Amino acid sequence: MKKLLLVLAFFVSNVSFASTMCPNGQFVSSGPCTMCPDGSFVGGGQRCVMAPDGRFVGGGNNGMQAPVMTPNGGFVSGGSGTTMCPNGQFVAGSRCVMNPDGSFSGR
Repeated sequence: MKKLLLVLAFFVSNVSFASTMCPNGQFVSSGPCTMCPDGSFVGGGQRCVMAPDGRFVGGGNNGMQAPVMTPNGGFVSGGSGTTMCPNGQFVAGSRCVMNPDGSFSGR
C-alpha cells in the first residue's frame, strides 16, 4: 500500500494535464506550434533543431541549444533537463504533461 501511495504522489506531483494540439494532431506542451521541415511540430515557439537521429526537436530555451540524448537513446530539446514520465517516455523539462491521447510532453 505504501508503494502505491508513493507512486501516486510522484505521478500527481510531476504530471500536469494541459497541452496544445498542432495542426497535424500532434500535441506539444505549450503553443505556439512551429512546423519543422519534416512536417512535425515543436511547441513553445521554439526553433526546430535536427537531432543526431534525424528527427527534429525544439531548440531549447533560447532556440539554439543542442538536443540532449535521453537514457533510452532518443533525443529531446536541450537546455531544460530530462524527465521520465509514468509510461517510461523521456521528455524535456522538469514536468510531464499528459496529452489527451495519453502521450506526454515536457514542461
